[in-house]
Amino acid sequence: MELSDILKIVAIFVLLVLGVFLIYVIFYLNSINKLIKSTLLEIQNFSKSIEATLKDVSNDIDEVKVRLEGTLSNLDETSGQIKKSFQNLDEKVNAIEGIYRPFSELSNYVYHKVAPPLQTTSRLISGLSKAIEVFIGVLSSKKGI
Repeated sequence: MELSDILKIVAIFVLLVLGVFLIYVIFYLNSINKLIKSTLLEIQNFSKSIEATLKDVSNDIDEVKVRLEGTLSNLDETSGQIKKSFQNLDEKVNAIEGIYRPFSELSNYVYHKVAPPLQTTSRLISGLSKAIEVFIGVLSSKKGI
């Protein structure tokens, strides 16, 4: 066998190996292509899901915002009513205090005018009572002697 024949056989073998390799690469690239397509499809589905979720969240936020505005409006009205009620209560307390103060002052005045003489009278009656008891005790002891 000559060198040219060996080279021809080697070239045919290399071409066959190269052909098999190219077929393998084509199948491999085809599977990669399918994988990329399925990945893109999954990404598109995920994107659509996120978009739908964001729409729902946006709608919910708008609804919450409207309800919150109503609630805050009611809260403003309620706080205004509470403020008016406290002002009214403060006025009523001041009125009651205005009525009570003269009676309190009169009571203190009467107490300071009446209490000292009553205390003096009470001490005097107590002293007289003790004196009478002692006097009766002395008289009783003289009669019994």
